[in-house]
Amino acid sequence: MGAEKHATINSQVPERDLFAALVYVVQQGGYEIGGLSNELREVLFTSGKTLMSWGHIFAATVKAAGPGSVLQLSVAVVPGAPKALMDGRKNQKAAAKFIESVEAALAAPTPPQPAPVESFAMTQNGSTVPWTSGEFPGA
Repeated sequence: MGAEKHATINSQVPERDLFAALVYVVQQGGYEIGGLSNELREVLFTSGKTLMSWGHIFAATVKAAGPGSVLQLSVAVVPGAPKALMDGRKNQKAAAKFIESVEAALAAPTPPQPAPVESFAMTQNGSTVPWTSGEFPGA
């Protein structure tokens, strides 16, 4: 995953609320979830291919941080996409856009309520397996 970019949100909301906002934005933003662990508060998802991009792969983790929480986001081009000179800049822009969406969801007058999703990981052959502990099992 060349030209990978990272972004972080430090929030005063509890870990479960930040994770709910994260999942809500993923569900509402048209991203495809490749794995989600409610127990680990991790999500792996991709954006679709567009005229100017092969798409991005996102890995997000929410952790407790004192009375609040922190979201750590990594963005890279989807595996198998040809390398491009502007990959780093596009990844940074995709990360910033996603972070803005999560911050907007957190600032909404009512807390975001994502649709319930059981913990799962999509394997390379397209089947799903539970993902409740450890590393991402779909790799």
